[in-house]
Amino acid sequence: MAIPRKISPFRSPKPLFSFPDMPEAEGFTFEKLTLSNFESLYRLFKDDENTFTDARFKEYDSAKEYADFMQEWGAYMPKHGGQDWLFKQGMEYIGILHLYDLSLETFADNNKKAWIGFAVTPIWRSKGIMKKVLPIFVQYIFDSYRHINYLYAMTLLDNQASVKSLLSAGFKEDFTELITKKYKAFMLERNNTLLSNSL
Repeated sequence: MAIPRKISPFRSPKPLFSFPDMPEAEGFTFEKLTLSNFESLYRLFKDDENTFTDARFKEYDSAKEYADFMQEWGAYMPKHGGQDWLFKQGMEYIGILHLYDLSLETFADNNKKAWIGFAVTPIWRSKGIMKKVLPIFVQYIFDSYRHINYLYAMTLLDNQASVKSLLSAGFKEDFTELITKKYKAFMLERNNTLLSNSL
């Protein structure tokens, strides 16, 4: 999944967003990405040759820098708030979930939108993991942020695994939000989701 590298020039002195703990579900547990567990992120992807995976996760220093930025800035940016969660089954880490571009801006209803992303470690790919985890994540977001009515995601055109995961969770391809020859955009509207009936 693609994650935009947006950095806000403004950091609020107080947190603008809160990120409730994600409860255990379907045998998966979730923990917020911080400087105390970033090494788990690095270990998940350090040997990953897949070009779809964010290169920052494959190097120790850049994974640490990424986690530090999310920890120090994620709750404080008025237009690009966000949080990541590592998820695991039992004691084994499997992947990462991203919630980003939370906004207080009412222009174009940006405060009612958010973006998501995800990545799974190589040995757990092609096992249907995201078909289980993605609905849990989406339900958590809609339950925790009642003002969010639209979730967006983008992926490279040829990343068919991510496309299938998004479609299985109810996302539809969106032709208005993102116009590019490199990426596809997808959108899920709160009122159109069937997730509450599937969990």
